[in-house]
Amino acid sequence: MKKLLFPVITLVLTLSMILLMVIPAMAAVEPTVTTGRSDPNSVDVGVVESWTITIGIYGDDEEDLDNVVVQGGIGADLVVTYVGLEEVDPPLVKKESRSYGDVTLIKKGGKMGATIVRWDIGTLAEDDFFTLVLVVQTGENPADKQEFTSVEEDHALDGGFSATYTYLGVEDETLETEPLTVNVVGVEEE
Repeated sequence: MKKLLFPVITLVLTLSMILLMVIPAMAAVEPTVTTGRSDPNSVDVGVVESWTITIGIYGDDEEDLDNVVVQGGIGADLVVTYVGLEEVDPPLVKKESRSYGDVTLIKKGGKMGATIVRWDIGTLAEDDFFTLVLVVQTGENPADKQEFTSVEEDHALDGGFSATYTYLGVEDETLETEPLTVNVVGVEEE
């Protein structure tokens, strides 16, 4: 019995050591999602304005990641006008979607619904870096008034972006980026 117990204990200890080495390594594998926007930092109430939003994703420095998808929402008061260099015809009807290469725009609501941006990357090799450039512009609300209609500090242009990915057969998600904001100034319309 003692002869059988020693190999079992050795096997359990060896597997425990392997798990202690593998689990932290699995947790450390994560891409980084970044966002940024162009000027202006402030916009007047009721004035048409555009911003360039840049979304970046950096691969992990040690491992390839599979099934990488970056996703986030653009505010309901904005219209996506360009995906990369391609001028787009944005979806306007709830649940309507339009694809531009590996990017799909999905309307969550009617005219004033947010637009979901889904960027299907596929495999992200170690140390890869990809960027997606969008141009957004203030839209018109259901009353046909030019957005933005009220003064607001730190008005969010987006709801943040995050990535889902698969590593060693396990799906995971990155932290969401902070929303990009602008200040809406001036006199509110009546």
